[in-house]
Amino acid sequence: MLLIGRNWSTRGNNNDFEHFLNFFPGSISSTSKELNSFDNRFFRCVKNKTLNSCYSSLSVALEYNAFIKFINHDIKLVHYWFGDHDYYYGYWFKRIFGAKIVINLFFSLEELQRRMPNKFHLQNADLITCSGKAQLEYLKQFIDKKKLAYLPLGVDTNFFTLPKNNNYRDKDLIICIGNNRRDYKILKKVYLRLKSIKPNIKLKLAGSEPGKSFFTDLPEVEFFPFLDDLKFRKLYRKASLLVLPLLEGGSSQTLNEALACGLPIITNKFPNLSDYTKTNAVIQHTPGDYIGMSDTCLEVLDNKKKHLEMSNAARRHILKFDFVNIKDKLINIYSDYLDLNIVVDN
Repeated sequence: MLLIGRNWSTRGNNNDFEHFLNFFPGSISSTSKELNSFDNRFFRCVKNKTLNSCYSSLSVALEYNAFIKFINHDIKLVHYWFGDHDYYYGYWFKRIFGAKIVINLFFSLEELQRRMPNKFHLQNADLITCSGKAQLEYLKQFIDKKKLAYLPLGVDTNFFTLPKNNNYRDKDLIICIGNNRRDYKILKKVYLRLKSIKPNIKLKLAGSEPGKSFFTDLPEVEFFPFLDDLKFRKLYRKASLLVLPLLEGGSSQTLNEALACGLPIITNKFPNLSDYTKTNAVIQHTPGDYIGMSDTCLEVLDNKKKHLEMSNAARRHILKFDFVNIKDKLINIYSDYLDLNIVVDN
């Protein structure tokens, strides 16, 4: 078994890809940690032929590195964890070596349309696992539905946990985590409206470097370009709300981690996010509705009972997405869709 993926530099070790590698301890991997250089003329030429902006020189390097692994190992199954980004030419592994090809897709529907206009390569995969059911419906236009399966995005609920005491939280602290698909213009409007009503409100952003330019006139807003896993967890536990205004909707590791830490969430309504937000701990508004979002923030922040109820609901809801359950679901998917019996020592 060969596992392919990139180690995102803005995340610590407690992320979904690292857990995926740990699911199958006897497997072979091709990861970005193994690559010394990938931005060269040849790789750029190869990636440009795909016509997909999501596929990069790094993607080419990962697939090339995987090809080298085939020469030295008898590989029966290849699974791309970030298939949106890193899979394109991998169907040759199937044609040359007879390996089964599985890819994960995390993109929002908008990204699948905008960043992956060429979907020829998807048709050559043996199985596509999607992190949202809306993706499945969209992809049925291009892919045989027998090749599509729902695999939720997981979270480590043993690491991301509730604070020992709910009084630990700062009642005036709201946070926004990550940068992908974030609507910083709306976040700024939410913050300014909250501050006009509740002057003690504080906003902190982590892993959100692209958003910094939106807040240059608000020096009190704190930015953390990178936090290790322990500091991420501390921030989730210390805050009283996660405010997540989005430009478009895809599955969100941030949302799952915050829920695991019992953090109520104010976000937007998008189809591919709906699989994770069916809980009273998440309140959704129409994209761009900063007035509704800020009003809800005030309602939750000023009502201790409501906040505690949402916090407990968040924790109960997210347990079904624990990585142990995701691993079991993935092994069952291998069996049901590919007739492969994967045995893993727990």
